[in-house]
Amino acid sequence: MTKVLVIGLDGGTWNIIEPLVKEGKLPTIAKLMEEGVHGDLESAIPHITFPAWKCYSTGKNPGKLGVYWFTGVDIEKQKIIFNNSTSFKSKELWDYLSANNMVCGILDMPTTYPPKKINGFMVSGEAPTKSKYTYPESLEKELKDKFDYKINPEHPAGVDMDLHILDTKEVIKQRFVVAKYLLEKFKPAFFHVTIFHIDGIQHFFWKYMEKKDVKYGKVIEDSWKLIDDGIKTLLEEFGDEKIYVVLMSDHGFTSVKGTFQISQWLIEKGYLILKNRRLVLPSIIPKLGLNRDRMFLITNKLRIASLIRGITSRERRQKILGRFFPPGADVVDRNPLESLIDWEKSKVIPIPQGPLYINTNVIAPGREYEMFRNKLIEEIRSIENPENGEKLAKGVYKKEEIYTGKYVYRAPDIVILPNEGHEIATAASSKDMWDFSRRQWSGCHRLHGIFVVNGPGVKKGVKIMDTRIIDLAPTLLHIFDLPIPKDVDGRVLKELFEEDSELVKREIKYQEEEGEKEKIMERIRELKKIDKI
Repeated sequence: MTKVLVIGLDGGTWNIIEPLVKEGKLPTIAKLMEEGVHGDLESAIPHITFPAWKCYSTGKNPGKLGVYWFTGVDIEKQKIIFNNSTSFKSKELWDYLSANNMVCGILDMPTTYPPKKINGFMVSGEAPTKSKYTYPESLEKELKDKFDYKINPEHPAGVDMDLHILDTKEVIKQRFVVAKYLLEKFKPAFFHVTIFHIDGIQHFFWKYMEKKDVKYGKVIEDSWKLIDDGIKTLLEEFGDEKIYVVLMSDHGFTSVKGTFQISQWLIEKGYLILKNRRLVLPSIIPKLGLNRDRMFLITNKLRIASLIRGITSRERRQKILGRFFPPGADVVDRNPLESLIDWEKSKVIPIPQGPLYINTNVIAPGREYEMFRNKLIEEIRSIENPENGEKLAKGVYKKEEIYTGKYVYRAPDIVILPNEGHEIATAASSKDMWDFSRRQWSGCHRLHGIFVVNGPGVKKGVKIMDTRIIDLAPTLLHIFDLPIPKDVDGRVLKELFEEDSELVKREIKYQEEEGEKEKIMERIRELKKIDKI
């Protein structure tokens, strides 16, 4: 029976892995590369956790999923909305496998909370709560009892770096231990495990690696060695069994050259209007030597979180929580920007890392909208990094230029693809347009991640070009000899396989798109929304 093991390495990047492989420090990954194929893997745009992981599991661009970042903007309701697994409008690879009676297992993949029913098990990645993150539900207690299962490191990097390093390494080691246990228990035909927290390590410790810092310069390298050892122990579970092994990442990583505060730029252009520019608390926190992680620790120690949860007004919770708590905190309704925006006057609503929404309650649809959008695009294209003269943007796109599908109407009106090494942030309290301090994040995402494929009929020691994250799902369905949905955007990567292999000779099979009735109903909803604009 065909078996596939996918190991997702969040933020896995060749500019870290290849040097370590050449130095003999990652022998397991090196062996998989030598005995299989490898190459760059182009991510989604924007190249962020949401939506990249779901682009992998569906084979579709975000326009067919309806999610473009961790949050989205509802102009009509004047809300910034948080996305989760239920926000994505598509079946995934494991849904098709489950429908064909194949046991599947998913462990710690972001975008999977809340978990859904599949033929097998699912342990959600990056769950915002400490409960209800598994399917079946009984698995949660089992993992807690047997392993004291931890979703995230307990100590944020901004609070205690040393404890954060220890916590993160323990979480990484635990993932592989739990993965091995679940493999033995469920014996899935398809198993995906994500090592998520290497992403955070690279965000925070990149500058120390660059400087060869005595204390923290090897943190990233040591973490990758730990991952390499974990992959080795996981592969030992299969012995001599012939399986397909896939290593992949949702995006790559690089050094931060500068952070552009797009909210401040929009404010100065008169495109974003805030109700209260003073923002006293967020502004004085850095001056006191505090940051959001430290404030999170302080409020936990003082038990402020439990008091805030007792506040019944959602708006008041937002104002308080958003100023204290970092992303991923176990709280609810965290979004201060929503209540700060003057929705009646703001022309543009930004969300971090590139997406911009044009407020069609202020800018009239039609000619005025297109003239304003074209003007805004040209203005963004002209923005330069004052330290090196590089353009902020590698590309500035209208939504219809990069997305296709029935959910394009939900997309940001403009999407910025930053030049490598440039971060786009939305700190509304910032007075500076550019930040070169790298105080917190010194590593940031790059468009191209990694992939390695190893298994029966796969070429050996070959580098493959022009592969995209959306190509993985159709390729894996082809490996399982299952039909591929006609509406996928990815392709079967036949160039991975030996020319005389059965997988090359095998005809690629397709099946009709997802339910026609569902498509018609969604189109009706879309048209109603357009009529209201």
